[in-house]
Amino acid sequence: MNSTSVTRTRFRLGVKPVLWILLASLASPAAAGAQGSVDPEHGYIAVARLLRGAGNVKRVLVIGAHPDDEDTALLTVLERGLGADAAYLALNRGEGGQNLIGPELGVGLGLIRTEELLSARRLDGADQFFTRAYDFGYSKSAEETLLFWPRDSLLADVVSVIRRFRPQVIVSIFTGTRRDGHGQHQVAGLMVREAFEAAGDPERFPGQVEAGLEPWTPLKLYRSTRRSSDDATLTVETGTLDLLYGRSYHQIAMASRSQHRSQDMGTIEALGPRRTSVALLESRVAARAEPESSIFDGVDTTLAGLLPGTSDRESRAAVAELLVAYEASLRRGREQLGRGAPPGVVSHLGRALSTLREAIELSGRLGPEARDLRASLSRDEIKLEAAVAEAAGVIVGAFSTDDLIIPGQSFLVDVQVWNGGSEAVDLKSISLRTPAEWRVEPRGDEAGTVAPGTLARFEFNLTAPPNAEPTRLYFLRLPRTGGFYAWPAEIADRGLPRGAPLVEARIDLSIAGRAVRRNAEVVHRFADQARGEVRRPLAVVPAVGVSLSPAVMIIPLGGRDFLSFRVELRGEVPDGTGGRAWLELPNGWTAMPAAAGFELPGEGSATTLNFGVRAPARLGPGRYEIGVVAEARDGQRYRTGYLTIDYPHVRRNLLFERAFAAVEALDIQVDEQLRVGYVPGAGDVVADAIASLGISVDVLDDRAVAAADLSVYDVIVFGIRAYETNAALLANNSRFLDWARAGGTLIVQYQQYRYFNNGYAPFAMSVGRPHDRVTDETAPVVMLDPDHAVFNRPNAIGPSDFDGWVQERGLYFASEWDELFSPLLETADPGEDPKRGVLLVAPYGEGVYVYTGLSLFRQLPAGVPGAYRLLANLLSLAQ
Repeated sequence: MNSTSVTRTRFRLGVKPVLWILLASLASPAAAGAQGSVDPEHGYIAVARLLRGAGNVKRVLVIGAHPDDEDTALLTVLERGLGADAAYLALNRGEGGQNLIGPELGVGLGLIRTEELLSARRLDGADQFFTRAYDFGYSKSAEETLLFWPRDSLLADVVSVIRRFRPQVIVSIFTGTRRDGHGQHQVAGLMVREAFEAAGDPERFPGQVEAGLEPWTPLKLYRSTRRSSDDATLTVETGTLDLLYGRSYHQIAMASRSQHRSQDMGTIEALGPRRTSVALLESRVAARAEPESSIFDGVDTTLAGLLPGTSDRESRAAVAELLVAYEASLRRGREQLGRGAPPGVVSHLGRALSTLREAIELSGRLGPEARDLRASLSRDEIKLEAAVAEAAGVIVGAFSTDDLIIPGQSFLVDVQVWNGGSEAVDLKSISLRTPAEWRVEPRGDEAGTVAPGTLARFEFNLTAPPNAEPTRLYFLRLPRTGGFYAWPAEIADRGLPRGAPLVEARIDLSIAGRAVRRNAEVVHRFADQARGEVRRPLAVVPAVGVSLSPAVMIIPLGGRDFLSFRVELRGEVPDGTGGRAWLELPNGWTAMPAAAGFELPGEGSATTLNFGVRAPARLGPGRYEIGVVAEARDGQRYRTGYLTIDYPHVRRNLLFERAFAAVEALDIQVDEQLRVGYVPGAGDVVADAIASLGISVDVLDDRAVAAADLSVYDVIVFGIRAYETNAALLANNSRFLDWARAGGTLIVQYQQYRYFNNGYAPFAMSVGRPHDRVTDETAPVVMLDPDHAVFNRPNAIGPSDFDGWVQERGLYFASEWDELFSPLLETADPGEDPKRGVLLVAPYGEGVYVYTGLSLFRQLPAGVPGAYRLLANLLSLAQ
């Protein structure tokens, strides 16, 4: 990274750079968080919160498996109530779940859930960490999970976070036993137990020690008992009203919890008393006779408690005296804050900051045994710098003229320093941290005095190098290996949610005679007429982004040989560009046209090109790949596009993908005369899969669900979880049942408890708790009625059609059903009883009603041939 300023003193005081990166995150504002999000914690609220956490040493790490596993209420009490430094470690990013709000699955869903965690952390105040583990889907045992996640590698990641965050207390969400249900939950519980022992052992993972992660021995290990409080040893009151925020910690926690929108976690922010509880599992502190009153009972949480025994008694005594003076200044600052006296607050906090820095400087004489003291003091320095700036009314921001930057592009950055206080502030320097080889040119003077009530602005001209790489998140830069992301060699970003921002402003000020640094991510902001201010992070993108759709197409062997594709081009060249594009085809394939010209007149412009593709007459079965090349007039060729993942409650992300489509040539018969209606559910793309078979399909919106003429359709398909997400369907369910009774085929993909409990099917069905599911995608599948039309018309379905499935067989299988339903498939995970509620078919009047828990929503986008053949048969049932 480049920077126009010199390295600050704190690097020379014994705080290792890897820890400094974590410390710096405490002071960096969430400049580009949720869309339209502006951090509300400024002024005295921010100062009061920062002062709660200064002058003590309280660190707690909560560890679970997934996003949304965390005990948000506990995190909120720790951070906002007790002034502790709390963090949540999720083993994975939730890629294997479902998506209530959009079509993204896999890595795309993982990006959403990562950002949802960060939106949650902005509310409850905690930090966030991850391991390399990729969520491969539901698992029923720890043994199965560890087939995907090598045990020692996963343990190394957990240990590295413990050594990095250095908590005195660890809280495990799970037991590490089968009581946890999900196999990934079980593994999370196991890892916590093992990491509690391993983190302090210098013989374990010595490479981490060599890289600067010193061994760390946590003092206490707890387990959450929120699911069963019978064995709790400590109850934590979370319903306490905090007058600073005007809300209870429980209310704040529920607002945090509700950020997990993709996982339908929205909840009421209830008033009144609430509690969470934990059980003490292990302790390295002296036992007490009475019951615990705090998670920190027996833990020395004072800064003085970190003073090492040393032969330099004079220096130790001097540091101890400085710590006493520091705590006295903090106390006076808190008292002044309570009286609402701004000048006095700044004065006392400034004195506290100076005293703290003296203690940091002098602690360097105490040797390596004082590293924990220096790290804690440096954490406080970050908090005090922020508190001084907020108390003085100094607000900073950094804004660019563009958010999507192409290689070679120049753009302006406007750094703003607003002195909203009553005293002048000296601006010492402004610098920008950028990727290597970026050119940074200041436009004007960078220093001076910012008078009270004024806004100072400083401009920089930035130029990205011609070879600038697209801005990929650090864990997506290398191909994934099995169940693990591949992390880069640099240890700085490892375990963090997303890594450092692309460009960051660093503003060095003198406030009340004390040096203060403020950091601000450079973002682009604009006004949305409906939402107001929207902020977007910066990213490097190709000058021409290329995508090809549909991503999967089906060719029946001996059937149709003509396919239609759309090439979508997006330009980010400010002055526009143009050129021509063509498809890269397998040998013997032809495209019409062979190439097509395009014009992208300016930044953010887009165009679509349509291509027809003809396959060879004698095409063999298998998968064929089609790519795209867009050649600009300057001769530069582009083959990559990016998916924009953009929801109002989270920060925007870009997922870069090579533009290609997979064509599956298979032995399949399709009735292309069918007309299908599709009622969308929770982010599935099955409608696109039906269209790829050459069948006409209409996606029915709310108006169509309520009023469309259903008689024009032969088949109607409901998307996954449609009864959860589609209010129009709930109100008009009887319309579809009447249509099916009159002769239509109604196919319902997996639904959750609302569907079963409210009797939306025409005949009785129920589902167990927990629901029946088969997670082994290779589990044998038995056809219970091989002569049924589902297995014979128009395609003969056999065991091979269940080969190559991904992630799972299915979920939310019915456990009981009316005798009018015919169960057609049986499958089970190893060692379990057979499940027969997989695929149920019933005659209904003149029509057919189908319920299936098969995970077609995963198989069809993956291009699994057997899933397409079975789908074709289901669609043809009425015939």
